[in-house]
Amino acid sequence: MIKKNKNIQGFTLILSLVLLIAMSLMGGTLIVLSSSDHRDNNNDDLSQQTFYVAETGLLEAEKFLVNTFLGLPRRAINNGTESSITDTSSKNIPPTNVIKVDTTSVCYKSFKNIINLEDVVAHHTGGSFYKIVKPIVDQVYGSATGKEEKFKDLEERLLNNYTYEYFMVNVGKAEFQEAGSSLAKGSLDVITAGTAYRIYACGIYDEDKIIIPIESLVVLPLSLIHI
Repeated sequence: MIKKNKNIQGFTLILSLVLLIAMSLMGGTLIVLSSSDHRDNNNDDLSQQTFYVAETGLLEAEKFLVNTFLGLPRRAINNGTESSITDTSSKNIPPTNVIKVDTTSVCYKSFKNIINLEDVVAHHTGGSFYKIVKPIVDQVYGSATGKEEKFKDLEERLLNNYTYEYFMVNVGKAEFQEAGSSLAKGSLDVITAGTAYRIYACGIYDEDKIIIPIESLVVLPLSLIHI
């Protein structure tokens, strides 16, 4: 009888050890999964922010395109170095593909649908996202002191990790429909001629850790000539 109790006690001890090991493994698995989820959430946040930077690249490209056509000053960016262009010789002339695209850039390589593209209207690299949003940051932290100054420093370091890049291609003449109005007939749609441009832009985080490529097609109306 005593021998039987010893066997039961021994079995109970072994079972307890097995359960302890199993619970430890489950706990370790939960910690790994939790860390993985946290890391994934951080990556999702960074990717979302990088997407916003890519959209900023599209807007900067459209601004450059319109200002070139109107003969207004515009900003060129080459590997982060900015310069102002004031040439007015292209005023009222739709910009053409006269610049060699840099096929080695991380943004260019991110577009798998590009085939044999060599000449573009412009290709600007290393645009600083922080320089664009700096006035907002300064306004938010205008009177920052103590801990708020540390938050501002952290915010600035993070924002400085984001850059944008864009290049655009003149793809030829295009017609598009725009809304118009007439005193006699009321609202009406008008078919207008213009020049189409495909814009490729990228948001880039920490040089190339995250790259978000996006593109859009815009039409530059010839009616801008009369502005």
